Amino acid sequence: MTDTPTAREDEGAWAKLRRRKVVQWGVAYAAGAWGLLQGLQYLTDTFHWPEQIQQLATIALLVGLPIALVLAWYHGDRGHQKPVRTEIALIALLLLLGGAGLWSYQTEHAATPAANQATPAAPTPAGANTTAASVAVMPFANLSADPANEYLADGIAETMITMLAQVPQLLVIGKNSSFSFKGKDVDSRTVGQQLGVGALLEGSVQRAGDRLRVAVQLVSTGDGRHLWAETYDRPTADVFAVQDDIAKRVTEALSVALVGKSGPGSVGTTNVAAYEAYLRGKQLVARRETKALEEGIALLEKAVATDPDFARAWAELSWAYHLSGRWEGAPSIGRMSPEQAGALRLRAARRAVAAAPDLGRAHVALAFALSDQEDADDASEEYDRAIALSPDDPDVIRLYANFMTNSGDPKEAVKLFEPLLVREPRDAAVRVFFARALDGSGDVRGALRQHREAMRLQPDGVWPYLISGLTTSDMLGATDLSLRLLRRAAYLDADNPKVPYWLAESYLAIDEPDLARRAEAELLRLGETKELIYQKAASAAWAGDSGEARRILEAALGDAEERLVLLLMIATLPGTQEEYRATLGRIAQFLGTSPGFVDVFADKKVCLNAWIGNDNEAAQQLAHWEPVWRTRHAFGYLQFKTRTDQLARSLACVGRNDDALAEIEALVSEDYDFGVGGWRNMAIDPAYDAIRNDPRFRAVGDKLKAADVAARARFRARPDLNDADIDSLGT
Repeated sequence: MTDTPTAREDEGAWAKLRRRKVVQWGVAYAAGAWGLLQGLQYLTDTFHWPEQIQQLATIALLVGLPIALVLAWYHGDRGHQKPVRTEIALIALLLLLGGAGLWSYQTEHAATPAANQATPAAPTPAGANTTAASVAVMPFANLSADPANEYLADGIAETMITMLAQVPQLLVIGKNSSFSFKGKDVDSRTVGQQLGVGALLEGSVQRAGDRLRVAVQLVSTGDGRHLWAETYDRPTADVFAVQDDIAKRVTEALSVALVGKSGPGSVGTTNVAAYEAYLRGKQLVARRETKALEEGIALLEKAVATDPDFARAWAELSWAYHLSGRWEGAPSIGRMSPEQAGALRLRAARRAVAAAPDLGRAHVALAFALSDQEDADDASEEYDRAIALSPDDPDVIRLYANFMTNSGDPKEAVKLFEPLLVREPRDAAVRVFFARALDGSGDVRGALRQHREAMRLQPDGVWPYLISGLTTSDMLGATDLSLRLLRRAAYLDADNPKVPYWLAESYLAIDEPDLARRAEAELLRLGETKELIYQKAASAAWAGDSGEARRILEAALGDAEERLVLLLMIATLPGTQEEYRATLGRIAQFLGTSPGFVDVFADKKVCLNAWIGNDNEAAQQLAHWEPVWRTRHAFGYLQFKTRTDQLARSLACVGRNDDALAEIEALVSEDYDFGVGGWRNMAIDPAYDAIRNDPRFRAVGDKLKAADVAARARFRARPDLNDADIDSLGT
């Protein structure tokens, strides 16, 4: 039967659509468009392209759907072979409508600050301040004849940041990000794009005797035009009135209302001498040098002596006292004992709160001091008060979020860090703290991305290279990349004993004994450090002399500050039942004074109890910890409460060999490398004695050895870090 015109007249609408293949074209188009969008989403996530690309593509494909259907109707099964007027008119109309939609979308989003482009690893979360009123206060130039007056120029600019940050409708970039452009010749448009703001407040300060000249201008980052400018030529005593007027005029120019305390005393004091001592002292403390720190403390003490109610000076003094203490495990720049520094910082923080109970900076200083006094409950209350009083203060948010990470709630810390990066997109320290929170929540690759951004912002900062090096080795099994990162850290900080210690172990892991000996020589150059003790013990244990390793560690156990790491190492050495019993007793004693580390020792206690015959105790402890360990599906290097080989060790110690082997295989499949030293650690760990000869266990060891051989070849081909290595972090 032929398809005649008469027959077609009897067709229904659905039959006509099918005959002209409109339905088939529509389904094929929808499927192709969906696949294209999925591929584009993958590329957007991988390369951190702007979200608008995905949105524009979606709109374009939606516009294309009716065009495809029109083409199908006129050119389907035995349809028109040439375009007809009606078809052309319909397509033209659809293109006009689609173009209008795209133009409307682009117009609506053109003024949105490009914060995400400036901080690709931390997109602006929902709920963040997305107002068009946004400003960055740039470092003011010091035009005084005396270069020492730079502290006044910096101090006035920082005070403007503090005052403007009180405006809820105004996004104010933090000091660490805006001051990162100090001394750099960068145009306003570029600064605006990198900071994600619509305006810059620029200025200069010139002091001559008791006269002060402050010149300021508010510049649009979009086109460089001046929104407002003024020059103030006043007595130095009028510095507070000048700052108040600048804040008022800036907010007027940006069409927002200045709120919070203003007028005399808005910076916390009406005493010019106290204010100048505070600004100078704060600048010296920020240099993190021993002599400068001591001079800064003296000036801050002068500020609070001149005005005992100057809360900001008390809070800054509390922080300076913290830096002055010789804290264990941290680079020391001060000469005070931890006890003396701790008492002074707590006193200063309490004075800050007493002077200004509504100042968030005061409460966060007290919270920080209390947390180091192991007063977690009171510290938590003070942090809550601080964040409630100053929810937009970058310093308050950073310290509060870091406290959340340390107290075992890193996922909540991540929620705090994400909006903080909108205010501090160029603060390398914030990214390092954020990386720590991501690591603690199990997002190792996200943490590495933040370390990558920190390296780009501050190429001479040691910490990102050091932690990234250890993370890529232990958590990702990339020993060659780890070595290149650690070597860069060693170059940047030649006097840090942590770096040559980890370098020596990593060199041994890939069978580079000559380089390991060089790293050990660097350790010897730095004296009898704790890292030298660790290295001597590890070398003896790997050489098969566990007795010598035990003697080295036992001899150092008298130093209570180092008891944690020493006990961790001793608990994984082969020994006798009496030695296991003694180690278990020491662990119990340590946990009595430091209960926060109970989960670090959990697998050690399971194994030690099993080795001395306390089978019931070992079984009960494993029953408690096994479900906890099994729920930790993600890895993290810096946080103890993440998945390592604790479960595998414990299962092997109590005789659940098949379960232990399955766990080991799962760990290796996820690139966990069993610590710096990998298979060598497994080879001497008595926890694995019961399964050491099992083919599955040997296969895991062989896989780790093969990975080290491959890493050695890659490292020998290129031992030094390059930009491609940094770009690869987190991918």
